[in-house]
Amino acid sequence: MNINLIANIILVLVAMVCAGLLIRKTSGISPEYKASWLNVSFGMLCANAGLILNLSRDFPELSSFYLLGPTEPNLVVKTLFYMLAMGLVFNGVRQWYPLILSVQRNSQRKARLYRKLVEEANSIFLRWGVDGNIISINRYGEELFGYSRQQLVDKPVLGTIVEEVDSEGFNLAEIIEDIRCNPDAHANNENENITRDGRKVWIAWRNAYIDAGHDDKPELLSIGVDMTERKRVENALYALAASISNARGKENVLGDTMRHLAQAYASKYAFYAVYADDSKETMRVRALWDGEKLITEGIYQLSGTPCEDVLSGKVCLIERDVQQRYPKDDVLENWHVESYFGAALKDSNGNAIGAIAVMDVKPMRLPDWSQAILHVFADRISGELERRNAEENIYQLAHYDVLTGLPNRLLFHDRLEQAVAHAKRNDQYVALLFLDLDRFKHVNDSIGHAGGDMLLKEVAERLRSCVRESDTVARTGGDEFIVLLSDFSTDKQVLQATSELSEKLVRVIAQPFYIDSLEFYVSVSIGITVFPQDGTNIDFLVRNADIAMYHAKDKGRNRSEYYHARMNEIAEKRSRMESELRTAVSRNELRLYYQPVVDVITGEVMWFEALLRWQHPRLGLVLPDEFVGLAEETGLIVPIGEWVIEQVCRQLQEWQRKGVTIDALALNLSMRQLERIGLVAVLDRTTADYAIDPSQIILEITESMLMQDPERTVPLLKVLTGRGFRLAMDDFGTGYSSFGQLSHVEVNSLKIDRSFVAQLEKEGNVACIVPAIIGMAREMGIRVVAEGVETSAQVEFLQKQGCSLMQGYYFGFPMEAAECERYVESDKHTWQIGSAGL
Repeated sequence: MNINLIANIILVLVAMVCAGLLIRKTSGISPEYKASWLNVSFGMLCANAGLILNLSRDFPELSSFYLLGPTEPNLVVKTLFYMLAMGLVFNGVRQWYPLILSVQRNSQRKARLYRKLVEEANSIFLRWGVDGNIISINRYGEELFGYSRQQLVDKPVLGTIVEEVDSEGFNLAEIIEDIRCNPDAHANNENENITRDGRKVWIAWRNAYIDAGHDDKPELLSIGVDMTERKRVENALYALAASISNARGKENVLGDTMRHLAQAYASKYAFYAVYADDSKETMRVRALWDGEKLITEGIYQLSGTPCEDVLSGKVCLIERDVQQRYPKDDVLENWHVESYFGAALKDSNGNAIGAIAVMDVKPMRLPDWSQAILHVFADRISGELERRNAEENIYQLAHYDVLTGLPNRLLFHDRLEQAVAHAKRNDQYVALLFLDLDRFKHVNDSIGHAGGDMLLKEVAERLRSCVRESDTVARTGGDEFIVLLSDFSTDKQVLQATSELSEKLVRVIAQPFYIDSLEFYVSVSIGITVFPQDGTNIDFLVRNADIAMYHAKDKGRNRSEYYHARMNEIAEKRSRMESELRTAVSRNELRLYYQPVVDVITGEVMWFEALLRWQHPRLGLVLPDEFVGLAEETGLIVPIGEWVIEQVCRQLQEWQRKGVTIDALALNLSMRQLERIGLVAVLDRTTADYAIDPSQIILEITESMLMQDPERTVPLLKVLTGRGFRLAMDDFGTGYSSFGQLSHVEVNSLKIDRSFVAQLEKEGNVACIVPAIIGMAREMGIRVVAEGVETSAQVEFLQKQGCSLMQGYYFGFPMEAAECERYVESDKHTWQIGSAGL
């Protein structure tokens, strides 16, 4: 093969490879470098074109592939390509020179900047060799250690700026050796160093290994920060923190802390104080170190003192002349205080709760670390105070009633146990007075629970005002209170004290209460027990006092009763009755009797009211007054009420089957039934099961039930009337409601309470009240029923006032279902022929 062809092919390949490399190198470089590379690349491409033209001269057979062929013009073009290539390459290379100079200048500038930073840094830059000798150090290191650079170069680190053993006994020689041999394992370390004049300084070092340092030899670079002040702060904090731990639970309340604080600042006085009360006008000193002893109590006025400015954030450090700045502060003058440094104590919400301060009889110059200590300890003491306050709050919540602030059941039992133990040791007497407010529920019904709470708080204040300082008044729940009296030597003393106190309590509670501009009256029933005759066990004492209180209620309320043994029999009877009542339904012991409501004009029986009786196997027929209240308290009224509903529906169905013309029956609902969610479902299901129209059922409720929870009761009653059930307002006039309340529900009939009817024949306001009730009801389209009618005079009076519907013994006693059928079928009743009654 022709040697020229081979050479030209090699030159073309080399040129193409170089151009490709040059083009590839252009990515990611600056615009100046890119322009230079493009010139060189285009120059190489032109050279390639010249080489290709040169090949056509040596191979004529290739000339057909070229425009000019192997001619003189081809030579001219080839020459132009070569010249253009040389020009482009030269221009590209020419651009490299200023770029190289720029890089060099930038490198020099960065080197100067680095040296400047190192020299001016507030850190030590120490270069030392792997042999342990110092290579160089910056200006800050010279100033800190007290050596010039020339004095330190080639000196060993160990023995010059680091002692073999520091003041705390650590072997620094081993640490230096470890760093020198294995710097990567000791990238960070802290150790004590020594200056030329022998001062001890603590430095935090960061170490780095450099492969090629001075004279291309490996070396170490250690950058150090002076942490001497921080170390002092730590030592002070350790001492003070230890004093806090030791002071926890002591009566001096962080007193040791103040002594350590004064020592840390080399000052004579150190103290902390908190606000004495909610007015924030006085401060209570909790701990003060006066240089010799600890003072743990003291009150001073805040106005005109440095503490006032500290708490307001105006001042913190007064280095001298503090008395001239606060001339009204007598404490500063009496103690010859010259300087003052204080910080506020704050709770977790950032609110100031007190102040901590150090004071001295000489001017005070404090470095930053000293100021930091006080602020850190202000936070620490604030946290400790807040923790103790939290513990006190937890104790308060656990042992005191939130509403009244009185001791609760837990604390009362603890005090009672202590009082009984003390009485046993000293042969003394202890008395309990168990108090329960009478008819307090009506207050809640009238003005809501918020108003009731206000009354309870006022009751608590009145009770407090009636007892001695050594006595305990506790709230045990709801409207129940209990008073503990102790330290009586004779039974005569305890009898006289309890008698006088109970009379006083009854009299004080009977005074009117004013809540939201309204006047309310309540009374109190009190049960009294005495240790040891009424029980030696605290549980028995409380239980017996409770029993005596219920006897006071049974005897008319607003009075006191001493416990006696027979009361236990009554309580046991009540408990036994509750147990038996629970099984009365399943044993089929309950009965329904029916009393007619008649129209005296037509003589027609309008409906019967179903009245509950208990056929007790031992006691006989028990009236509802003896067990309904118990059923209400225990919740048994709910299943009993459902039994009544079913029996009423069954009886109506039976009368319909027999063709007896009794179109409706009335039954009484209790508040417990209204509160129960399933009442509507029970009524719907039972009437459907016995094919009874809801209009045949008259549901009697009392006005107090309407008032107790109107937001719940009124919508429920509207649902019942919407389903067709009729409503009757029973015992009207005995509660707190009015005709305005009746507008909220669709009441079909209103029953005047028997207490009004009974007084119609007597002189008084009743003769005016009853006609007013009848007239107002007539205007509202509500039928009026007078219940408890027993005499013809009452019938005559009511009939004259326009009331024709009546119920009572005059028209018929409560009777069984069979007797009701005979009553309805009778042509003439005894009341219609002038008899005194059935």
